[in-house]
Amino acid sequence: MNSLHDNDIHLFEDEHKYQLKSNPSISFNSVTELISKYFEPFNKDLVASKLINTHPKYFGMTKDELIKQWDEKRDHGSKIHKEIEDFLKSGNIATEQQSLDAINWLEKNSIKKELQSEAIIFSKELNIAGSIDILMHDKKNNSYVILDWKTSKSIPKVSFNGKMGIHPVTSHLMDCKFVHYSMQLSFYRYILEEYYGLLISDQLIAHLDGNSCVIHHASYFKNEIVRIINNEKN
Repeated sequence: MNSLHDNDIHLFEDEHKYQLKSNPSISFNSVTELISKYFEPFNKDLVASKLINTHPKYFGMTKDELIKQWDEKRDHGSKIHKEIEDFLKSGNIATEQQSLDAINWLEKNSIKKELQSEAIIFSKELNIAGSIDILMHDKKNNSYVILDWKTSKSIPKVSFNGKMGIHPVTSHLMDCKFVHYSMQLSFYRYILEEYYGLLISDQLIAHLDGNSCVIHHASYFKNEIVRIINNEKN
């Protein structure tokens, strides 16, 4: 079984690549990239071109201006994650409201729980790795809660125009953010249960919407994760 205290794996953040320190020749696929293969890729250029011509909210904007706006929101989300991590690991003061909302939520809801921030987990057998924003350990019942911060404007639970996954494994799943995030957390949960021997009691999507921290209980798509693993082996 793997151990959460194993420091042999390293994440190269700029490339989002995982690699073993003891054997650099061994690299891993990321959970996020693997799941993205089972849903239609987001084509920024195509979507931006369509929105500036059909949606009143974006009239007067150029395609490049809209894409720049999206990139700035993505970078802001990364800043929020970093502020939360720096506060938990080093006590650095957070300045962004979304970071403060996250910290306040943790202070109210993680009493008597051990917190591990940016926990990197992996499976050599599956050749897969991922980073968990927050892993909470309840010593009383020796169970864990997986939590992931999300800073998007909204987390739709229904896809636009009934869009579904593009692979037989996901063709019955809505192509929406809630499902994407749930699949991500489901993969983390599967790895922790099967390769670390941990008991996972819940998986939470923590939506930092700028006003508060809204918690969504993610679905556990265990069957779909097993099917993806089997499909990748073939």
